[in-house]
Amino acid sequence: MLRSVIGIYNGNKLELKEKVEVKEPVDVLVTFLKETDFSFKKKFLIKRLLNRKPIRITPLKVKDLIEEGRKQI
Repeated sequence: MLRSVIGIYNGNKLELKEKVEVKEPVDVLVTFLKETDFSFKKKFLIKRLLNRKPIRITPLKVKDLIEEGRKQI
């Protein structure tokens, strides 16, 4: 199994932000990141967007959204 999980280490304990099920002891690689709170919030928002249920839109609506986006550039 190869999986990355966000967590926080406070000097004594590593707290993972998601539950990871393992049935037997496994080796892990811990990398300490120096990131701002903003980058973690950004990752959280991206993950939340990716987990949203898809919505159906018509091709004409897609065209309208593309044109609207071009106007804002």
